[in-house]
Amino acid sequence: MRFCKAKAQCFRLFHELNFEPHPRLNFVTGANAAGKTTLLEALYVVSRGDSHRGAAASLVSDGAASFHIDALVSVTADRPNDRIDVRWQDRRMQVRINDQAASLAELVRQMPVLLIDPLSHRLIEEGPGIRRRFIDWGVFHMEHAFHPLWRRFNRALKQRNAALRAQASQREIDSWTPELVLTADALTELRITYIDKLLSVVPEYWRSLVDETGWSLSFNRGWRDQETYADTLLRTLEGDRQAGHTREGPHRAELRILSDNSLLKDRISRGQQKLLITGLMLAQGELYRRRHDDAPVLLLDDFAAELSQRSQQRLMEQLQRWPGQSIVTALEYSPLLQAAPEHAMFHVEHGEITLKKTT
Repeated sequence: MRFCKAKAQCFRLFHELNFEPHPRLNFVTGANAAGKTTLLEALYVVSRGDSHRGAAASLVSDGAASFHIDALVSVTADRPNDRIDVRWQDRRMQVRINDQAASLAELVRQMPVLLIDPLSHRLIEEGPGIRRRFIDWGVFHMEHAFHPLWRRFNRALKQRNAALRAQASQREIDSWTPELVLTADALTELRITYIDKLLSVVPEYWRSLVDETGWSLSFNRGWRDQETYADTLLRTLEGDRQAGHTREGPHRAELRILSDNSLLKDRISRGQQKLLITGLMLAQGELYRRRHDDAPVLLLDDFAAELSQRSQQRLMEQLQRWPGQSIVTALEYSPLLQAAPEHAMFHVEHGEITLKKTT
């Protein structure tokens, strides 16, 4: 899985963007605010149909009414390249794959991308919602049953919440219990299975990136252990009525990142956080590779930030072993980057991307 070409019009500071990356390792250098992060954001948007940095309307260049990103991607060597077209126009995102209208779910499945950037610290520092999304991205790509179940659960949850807010009868509220219980149990089983697989892979990446031990993951399914979800809905009914929403369930699941069985949030430096998150992402990519015999595209913003020379060396060793395509930004083309085999180097300046010769 890799980008062959990417073009964009009226995307942030790029009125015209043209990028043809190397199939393996790519470095993109340039001064701050030159457009390095925006390039990665464009690749992220054409893969996810959404931005990690702001609302879609904020991505349009000044003076423009819409943006358009067109990417040519290689899925397998034995089939033609696919074309992905993402356009923000008339205040909505429009996605086409090979000239056919496509959903966001189809887009995400078509072009898996992992992003590691300064905002990735939110995976540790913010609330459980961002960690649920991290889990669910992995489960989505491992189990085709996940997305239909997730949609069914959320539809039933929305209906139950509406009934709770309307102070409907218990009979009407309870009418949603069978669907909620069925989908909650199935979703949770898929999540637990995925996290067990992640736990079998991630310690190896953590050991390769940092001299730390004792890091671990713990999953809370969103309601009491040893209690059925049907019993949970019954137990919490009166409180849910008062709150006007369903307070427990898979929509409240939590992935905890621990250090020696204590929450890790306030116990490690920003550099350690970056390496921990990188290990999680690489482990997630490895599980994808085992399932699909291919690797997601890895986007890494600001390679050297907050890392010692030793940590940069370790991270570079992982990038060189990554079996798929990587696109990495940095302030400068340092000797460490120059020494990497089989790579391309690009420079961004004033919204222009230029391929540079490598020695």
